[in-house]
Amino acid sequence: MSRRHPGVFYAVNDSGNTNQVFAVDCSGATGRLVATLTVSGVGNTDWEGLALGTDADGGPAILVGDIGDNLGGRAEITVHRFAEPVRLANATVTPVTYRFAYADGRHDAESLLADPVTGRLYVASKLIGAAGRLYQAPLPPVTGQVNTLTAVRPGPVFATDGAFSPTGASYTLRSGGPLGANTASVYDTAGVKLADVALPAQSQGETVTYADCANLLVGSENDTQIWRVPLPPEATPGCGTTPTPTPTPTPTPTPTPGGLKFTDPGPQTCRFNQSCTVQLVTTGAKPPVRYAVTGLPWGLTLDAASGRIGGKPWGGGVFQITATASDAGGATAGTTFTLTVNWF
Repeated sequence: MSRRHPGVFYAVNDSGNTNQVFAVDCSGATGRLVATLTVSGVGNTDWEGLALGTDADGGPAILVGDIGDNLGGRAEITVHRFAEPVRLANATVTPVTYRFAYADGRHDAESLLADPVTGRLYVASKLIGAAGRLYQAPLPPVTGQVNTLTAVRPGPVFATDGAFSPTGASYTLRSGGPLGANTASVYDTAGVKLADVALPAQSQGETVTYADCANLLVGSENDTQIWRVPLPPEATPGCGTTPTPTPTPTPTPTPTPGGLKFTDPGPQTCRFNQSCTVQLVTTGAKPPVRYAVTGLPWGLTLDAASGRIGGKPWGGGVFQITATASDAGGATAGTTFTLTVNWF
């Protein structure tokens, strides 16, 4: 799922197909191809994994995992990285390519994961009738030599895709296809399983990513639907928490009539990927007033000068929003309210 372009997903074809990444706009009822990115200088032995990471400058990057090995004949696998385009249009991109080999022998794999906090890459092995493993890459990987993948955490039987949560506090590996269990297994960062989540029936479940901290998106091969799957609370560590610095204690001023006050916004409702506006209002202020908020879903931003929250929310669920305001006289006020983002 794109970090630059709300509603856009990236997809690839697997073994023997073209060396292309497809950008598909899924904001409507039917997906629409909006760009084809040709990855220059590389082939497609068996492209199976996609992940989003960062490039050398810290910007969003697309990671393509040429990691499939159905016959166990590959001594090395590769991951190609290139910057996510600022503008979506047909283009040829030049990747940085990393070579990998497993410390314990050859494995088939379809799952490439990137930790959003550390940037470390992981590959999950796909085994028939036995639990796979999550393999860790060196941080950072280097070009021009083979990087060793080391088993560090558990995985499910027949893992076909995986992703880290937006907080990096957990990861999901899905089991799919005719030899899998059609479930999503969620683990914490220590590899402790938090939950097994049943997935919609799919003939060949191949994809999973996070819509937001509390919801998965899953799909299959060919012309199929994308499903949203809510996660149980125990499988969403870190959701709704934003670390904030501990404030220095200051004397509490005595309220005076006419001081800065917030007008209670009340419960607010938006729709997924649709334009939404919430106006914060204060009274009794000495202008100018500056606003701040925490807890907004991705896609919504605040204009600190006007108190206007706007954008197109990407995600779903109920968000607890905390808003604060300060004026030229040093007065402060705050309020909290709920913002519900409905999918339809």
